[in-house]
Amino acid sequence: MKSILIIILTISVFYVFISSVNIDGDSRKDVILDTTYSNLPILYLNGTPYENGFQHGKIMKKRIIELVGLWKNDIEKRYQISADKFITTFLDSTDYIPAIKKWTPDLLEEIKGISAGSGIDFNTIFAFQLIDEIWTNARLINIPHHCTSVGINNYKKYGSSNYIAQNIDITPFYHGFEILLDIKDKNSDSRKLVTTFAGYIGANGLNKHFGITENTLSDLKSSLNGLPVCCIARGVLEKTSFEEAIEFIKTIKHASGQNYIVGSNHDIISLECASDLVMEYWPDSTKDYTFHANRPLTNNSYHPAYLAYLKALYGSIPESISFSDERLESIKNIILNNQHISLKTIKDALSKKPICNSNTFVSTIMEFDNDYSELRISLGKPDSTEYIVFRIKK
Repeated sequence: MKSILIIILTISVFYVFISSVNIDGDSRKDVILDTTYSNLPILYLNGTPYENGFQHGKIMKKRIIELVGLWKNDIEKRYQISADKFITTFLDSTDYIPAIKKWTPDLLEEIKGISAGSGIDFNTIFAFQLIDEIWTNARLINIPHHCTSVGINNYKKYGSSNYIAQNIDITPFYHGFEILLDIKDKNSDSRKLVTTFAGYIGANGLNKHFGITENTLSDLKSSLNGLPVCCIARGVLEKTSFEEAIEFIKTIKHASGQNYIVGSNHDIISLECASDLVMEYWPDSTKDYTFHANRPLTNNSYHPAYLAYLKALYGSIPESISFSDERLESIKNIILNNQHISLKTIKDALSKKPICNSNTFVSTIMEFDNDYSELRISLGKPDSTEYIVFRIKK
């Protein structure tokens, strides 16, 4: 009896069980907050989209309220306007909800659930999802967002595991609010792991078939009525094949310029997306690898504001525009100087400056094998924090 009691007490340290929570008349069972990792709460969700959002909002309510407060403070500091007025003006000037209803209606319900669970009004929580859209359409002079991604097709060359990886670099006030969503569909065997922060539906992630990373390309055309980045990332993870995921990215209208790297156990691809043009990017004809930072490398459908900037700078728009930066050159040199890209090579690359920097929120490495998909997460800078490993078996 004493041994049983000790086991029960030990389990209670790591898990919080919330059972039979009533949500608008519906009953949820066995919703679990896993606190095994002190800095990475894991939410196990297996309800309807609204239920999942509600549990996310309810369980993380305190953290969401705190983070939304920091976000509002940042808006007021940057734009010299009250956050509530900024949110109202931005939402009145854009029309993203029809695209969400068309392409990812379940995610709209999930966002509504987060609003209800956290007690924060819908417009605020909805605008909170539109990080890239605000950055793109507010046309900040200094975008506070830089990410570096890489995709490696080892299967094509060696018959071994493929990788995609990303350091997510965002404004420091988001740091410390990391969470992992482990979402299962109770009507099927589908499961996805979503890297995100409290109150946000998802930054990147994987399912048992493939994974996705994304980098902002604010120099490309955006749209005031396209599908937001967070919905694209999550929408891709609802697909059941690599081909279906790529078709989705190529078909939708994009709200923000973005690069997506998608990888599976057999394939990788890098897509540069403007609101009116999607193009593949490959460093060379082998298509064995790809990498990206925050400048378009093949897509030339530029944002009018960027073209106006170039005209003001040079007196006319250059016939050709070439982009590069320190992070891109760093990842490029590492890839080109290593004949075989292993997990260790990728870890080392993501840990080097300037790829690893003060804005690094999390580092993620996704491995795709014939038997499993695996997500590794390093909280903060990977040069000083270990990766936590999560696996989905096929």
